[in-house]
Amino acid sequence: MKPNLNAHPQLGVMLHITPELNQTPQATYSAFTDLVHKLDVIGFDNAWVTEHHFNDMSLTPAPLHLIGHLLGKTENIKIGCAALLLGFHNPIEIAEQLAVLQSLYPQRILCGFAKGGPFESQNAAFKTDKDLSRERMNEALPALMQLWSSDTPQNHRGKHYQWENINLQPRCDLHSQQLFVATGDEQSVQMAAQNGLGLMSAQFWDSDKIDQQIKLYTQFAQHTPNMMVARGLFIDDNSSVARQMALEHIELFREEKAKHWGKHPGPMAKLDPEALLSRMLCGSPDQVRQQLQRLLRMGVKHLALNPLTHSHQVRFQQLRWFKEEIWQPLMAQSNAA
Repeated sequence: MKPNLNAHPQLGVMLHITPELNQTPQATYSAFTDLVHKLDVIGFDNAWVTEHHFNDMSLTPAPLHLIGHLLGKTENIKIGCAALLLGFHNPIEIAEQLAVLQSLYPQRILCGFAKGGPFESQNAAFKTDKDLSRERMNEALPALMQLWSSDTPQNHRGKHYQWENINLQPRCDLHSQQLFVATGDEQSVQMAAQNGLGLMSAQFWDSDKIDQQIKLYTQFAQHTPNMMVARGLFIDDNSSVARQMALEHIELFREEKAKHWGKHPGPMAKLDPEALLSRMLCGSPDQVRQQLQRLLRMGVKHLALNPLTHSHQVRFQQLRWFKEEIWQPLMAQSNAA
């Protein structure tokens, strides 16, 4: 299914569920639930949880549980996963869980799928690696779409998965515009394009990489993708303050993340400060507005913001500032044109 290219761009938040200093998991989940409730009230379109394992900086090992919890605490905002590591799971269980969520909260479910990065502890625990996980994802996702869309029992005989006479219950109208593939791999982009799925970028991708993936998808699908892009955010009236706050947070993030990459260098390990900042929405309101406009001109349909702070209070302040002073005026200007 082709995306609605005339649809209003969607504004969302990326939730890494990171505790404040000495905060318990219970208090952390409560704080992020409160954040999503507030964002629902002020009109954010989406909120996205991640899937990470054995990571004290991202308490998200069970993303579908978190999605169900957040949907139950809100009224309108869509809740998604960015992204579910399909190769780590039994795909039929994932199909059933998403079908239940879609039945309980129609049209409020979004889900991206990814192979997972080269996190040694994750891959060892789930007995996989990035290549095997990619193969599993590329095989499983089209088969799951058949389970969701078909009224008749389905069979699948693949390299990694086999099933016979599966008639998924509850019936589910989960459709391709709700689904995304997080990938920089050409074969996975082709799979997404052939199945009408959206694309999802990593937060650290630069603009050239995003543009390249959009063009590659378009070659396969003959239309542009339903493109979701994640971006770090920090705004201040003083652009130097914004840059400094963003860099301090990113440096701490890199130090913590390095613990989970093992012998593999992280994706941002060799980037200098200017290269890092170019991958963020960071600076004065005018500068951030210009950065946003570049993304929208490239064809970004969903923007997921990750405020570069560990403070729950500052996180909401940054998101509200962005929406009220940057996003809403720009959307109003676009509608008037």
